[in-house]
Amino acid sequence: MPTIEAPSSSRLFRRILVALDASPHSRAALNMAVQLAADVEAELEGLFIKDENLLRAAQLPFAEEVRTHSVSPKRLSDRRVQRQLRHQAERAEAALQDATEQAEVPYNFRVAEGQVTRELLQAAEEADLLAMGKTSTRSSRRRLGTTSQALLSGCSTPVLVLRRPTRRREPILTYYDGSDAAQSALRVAARLATRGATHPLKVFLPTADADEIERLRAEVQEEYGNHVAQLQVRPLTAVERDRLATLARREGRGLCVLPGGCSPLSETPLQQFLYELDRPLLLVR
Repeated sequence: MPTIEAPSSSRLFRRILVALDASPHSRAALNMAVQLAADVEAELEGLFIKDENLLRAAQLPFAEEVRTHSVSPKRLSDRRVQRQLRHQAERAEAALQDATEQAEVPYNFRVAEGQVTRELLQAAEEADLLAMGKTSTRSSRRRLGTTSQALLSGCSTPVLVLRRPTRRREPILTYYDGSDAAQSALRVAARLATRGATHPLKVFLPTADADEIERLRAEVQEEYGNHVAQLQVRPLTAVERDRLATLARREGRGLCVLPGGCSPLSETPLQQFLYELDRPLLLVR
């Protein structure tokens, strides 16, 4: 039987990185990152990135800006873009300061310039968790931003992506198939369920034969049955396995912690899964 680390007094995340921009999704990620940092006694780092692609585009003589409610495009100037980015960075820092001061969470803030995905991947290497909005635009829940998709696919650090924060005491969901990634995801889910405002923890098992299901159930119960007050463990039916995101959405707006590469994720395009899920997703590898 594999050894699964049970909840302890050690900190789950010591350093949480949150990607900041001007979008409502980013503000939701900030609020949840602050909540998590307060619960697990972590430090928070806010990172605002000046997109080098946008800055280069602003230097082109034919570049124009088309706004949602404007009648005609406006000339895109380097000076105006620099000014807008500076103001956005100032607002992001102010939002970070306000949110962390209320929760008494230590923080720092920095501004970087470069390709957004590359900068975030590099910064995430020094963090224990990366929190970010689902997209940097004011879009519906259907759209998954290209940066979020790239980070979910290529980041070795756990990634939290969302468009609106979770509610307190909502159930935390996870999926356990016995793999190394599933053990890590279960450990994270169990620790979060027992810190701060405690949450029920629902553990879904894969569709399998009775012996395999009982083995997995026993592993979870043995390690976490005495640590998580409201622990539910049950196997998925074949239909539920194929529609895990829809099932999870019906369980409320709590956090969903999934192991990277698990069957429900590998069989559904990530954008479709997040659209059907419509709740914060923490992907653990």
